[in-house]
Amino acid sequence: MFRNFVTAFTAACCLSSTVVFAAESSNPPQEIPLYRSAQIVKSTPVENASFEIPLAKIYRSGRGWEPEKVTVVEGSSVQTLYKIGRNVPMESVESFYDQAIRNLDGVELLFECHSRSCGSSNAWANNFFNDYLLYGADSSQTLWVAKDAQQHYWVVYLNRRGAGDVMVRIDEVIPQGSDQNIAILAQFNASDIPRIRRFLSESNDLTTIIGFVTSQADHRSAVNVGDQYISDIQFGLSPEENQDIRFINLANMGDPALGADRVIFIRNQ
Repeated sequence: MFRNFVTAFTAACCLSSTVVFAAESSNPPQEIPLYRSAQIVKSTPVENASFEIPLAKIYRSGRGWEPEKVTVVEGSSVQTLYKIGRNVPMESVESFYDQAIRNLDGVELLFECHSRSCGSSNAWANNFFNDYLLYGADSSQTLWVAKDAQQHYWVVYLNRRGAGDVMVRIDEVIPQGSDQNIAILAQFNASDIPRIRRFLSESNDLTTIIGFVTSQADHRSAVNVGDQYISDIQFGLSPEENQDIRFINLANMGDPALGADRVIFIRNQ
């Protein structure tokens, strides 16, 4: 155990300045929590791209559809779709995410709409988000757009499909330069193994990605807990992916602002 602790601590201290900024960041990583029965459908990282942040309802423009007002952001994004069972009350889901967004540190709510005031659900689903699974009745949709203390944008859209399932789309958009010298690609609860594996399987060039794992002691030491998290993640990866991706077990020796029981992926450039 002591050898593992020294190895992890030494590795963290010997990283490049890019990684040191991650450990010393004064802003804790933020996330929107999952509704209790939400199941991940897909999660897609997008890097070095332009993103339109909607700031008004969607409307027909010429032959297409677009929000009446947008701001364009250059940067990266993680776009995740969740499904919630058909027996869950829509009001419960909407209330949960409304509170979750307002609980983001330093949040600024840029736009919010409900029901028909958002415009056409079909247009949001198929023209803006390019995901037909989001299509439902205009009267059951909700959209929030917010910015947090780290200047990350959050675009959250939910609706109930005709089949009854509630679909929730969460886009975190990270503008270039918002994290100074560190670009956090994604951050997850360390026990959310399916979502972590999906993120890695859809990422390009794993040789440039480092995963920081933070943990806290239970009946085991924090280091052993972190080792188990890494082992659980690696178990479902291919031999090639395991060879390319690098994990650093910070245990409970990182900055408390990083949080506990987290996996934080950065691009090591």
